[in-house]
Amino acid sequence: MGMVSFATVVMMFANNIWQLDYTPRTWVRWMIYFDALAFFIAYVGTCANDLMPECWKQNAYWLAADLVWSFKDAFKYGYIAYKALSICGIKTRWPAYATVVGSLILYWILCYQAYGFTMPNCPGQFNSQVPRVILYLYWTVVDVVASAMILWKMSQVVANSKGANADSSVYYIIKFREEIRLLVVAFGMLAVTILSIIHAANPDFNALNIWRIVFVYVQLLLVMGSQKVVVGGGSSANSQVGS
Repeated sequence: MGMVSFATVVMMFANNIWQLDYTPRTWVRWMIYFDALAFFIAYVGTCANDLMPECWKQNAYWLAADLVWSFKDAFKYGYIAYKALSICGIKTRWPAYATVVGSLILYWILCYQAYGFTMPNCPGQFNSQVPRVILYLYWTVVDVVASAMILWKMSQVVANSKGANADSSVYYIIKFREEIRLLVVAFGMLAVTILSIIHAANPDFNALNIWRIVFVYVQLLLVMGSQKVVVGGGSSANSQVGS
């Protein structure tokens, strides 16, 4: 999966969509950079296994990678919330920021539960699947709410376009490309989180590893939707906030 993230970074530079700012419209790019960094930490840590004490060998680099991944997932779901708000014409942005903060807190609780650095066997701080299930349920709620908002907006547009001429109908079909892209992402992540919840509740449950492929490719799909975002372009950049 890491190779897909690294390839996505290369694609971003090749297509000149690598620029960043501190607004929600570039959170999807932050997501890819954090994802690639986390995989890099994991790979380096695996290579440096023999240089660390036993507990650190097992946990240190994975904890570091997970902390970076916590920001990646926070920005991903914050971006999904932001896009859903933008598509519905809602200018309020605090729900997107709240989504980021909520994801970070729940992910850090999961890390606290999972990792430990005491002998023997480096046990986690406490043994429970509850933090993992709560985190995935949180992400599931974000996906469901975002999907519902987008479907509602699309139904409103379709209702308002009844009786419109052919040119207007073609316009609405083209306009829906971004909405459909985000719906595919939301439904794809919804399937991933549901399978993860089932696996956390029942470790014997065997799901096809195809969900991992879905996980990384929906991120690529999100990045492709950010190509119109211009960073540092003054008023022209501001005009792309809803893109």
